[in-house]
Amino acid sequence: MKKQILMMAGSLLLASFLPAAAQKNYKVTANIKGQGDYRLSLSYVTADGRKMDTVIARNGDEFIFSGNLTEPVIATFASRHPGARYELSKGGMFMPAPNLEIILSDKTAIRISGNAEELYKATVKGDKANEELNALRQKEMPLVSQAWELRKKSAGMRKPEDSTTKKALIAEMNAANDQLVVMRKKFIADHPNSFVSVMLLTRLQGDYEPGAYEQAFNKLSGAYKDTYLGKYLASRISGAKATSEGATAITFTKKDNHGEPFTLSSLKGKYVLLDFWGSWCGPCRASHPHLKEIYAKYKDKGLEIVGIADEKANDLNEAKAAWLKAIQDDGINWIQVLNNYDKKTTDLAMAYGITGFPTKILLDKNGKVLFKLVGNGGDELDQKLKAIIGM
Repeated sequence: MKKQILMMAGSLLLASFLPAAAQKNYKVTANIKGQGDYRLSLSYVTADGRKMDTVIARNGDEFIFSGNLTEPVIATFASRHPGARYELSKGGMFMPAPNLEIILSDKTAIRISGNAEELYKATVKGDKANEELNALRQKEMPLVSQAWELRKKSAGMRKPEDSTTKKALIAEMNAANDQLVVMRKKFIADHPNSFVSVMLLTRLQGDYEPGAYEQAFNKLSGAYKDTYLGKYLASRISGAKATSEGATAITFTKKDNHGEPFTLSSLKGKYVLLDFWGSWCGPCRASHPHLKEIYAKYKDKGLEIVGIADEKANDLNEAKAAWLKAIQDDGINWIQVLNNYDKKTTDLAMAYGITGFPTKILLDKNGKVLFKLVGNGGDELDQKLKAIIGM
């Protein structure tokens, strides 16, 4: 009897560990007409990086996904069906259709119904968050479809004689997008307790004045502010403040490409150009020749450049290998650090509110922000450096 009780206790103890390790806590059932054998996937970002879940079961046009989550996330439901994208030119250049996004959490049980060639028009039914998102999507659909059709038309116009028509199409597309922004802002204002509002705010920072953006964030449910996305939004707000003109730059210590710790404050007394980039980022890599010219021109005038690479690989060794290869291939010889080191505790891209790559931030000799540029910089970067440093 005693042995039987011990065996039962052992079984109960084992069962207590199973939910986190083995059980799946979300389920998505998708009925997608015309999908065939093309791949379907769900991708989302958590504090541990980007994840992609694939089909665990299939019956004809019905596909089932399941996985583990500890907090709500925004997931993109994507099809590799060729009809789900627009071919810009023969030879493999494509433009993806609008995304179908859903909200996944540990309690999600939803059903998606749609067509592979117009997956973004699919309907989603199930829990409250996805019902709210689906209702908003249906209201937006005429504008989303209009903008997509206009985008395809304008993309195919490359001849000089098409310029007038193309400008008109782009203006019409921008007007549709402006209406979408108004609708989404209204939803955020009317639904501060919805995770959909958290999702929308991650995309709309540039459409708010800084004070209004922070106010919209402050009105969100406190339950969501401690999620990864909530913390991301908070970092966008604090990062915008930290990189505003005259702000004191956030100091940090990260390993450089020689394996040694580098501390930003060690450069006090120099102008410092922070360059946020990644080996995966084409525009970042394309800007390196120009940065070489800048470095050669201003190094003796007290300028130092600090490259801060943010790699997409979740595995640190993979991230490090891609980063070091890009440094060698591009022949860049200024200070380089990798954000992926200790990223969970010190994420410089979040701390500095980086919304696009490349981003360049110039600091004065006391570590105060002089300006911030998103993009390559080009002539604007040259003019700003000339005005501040001279030559």
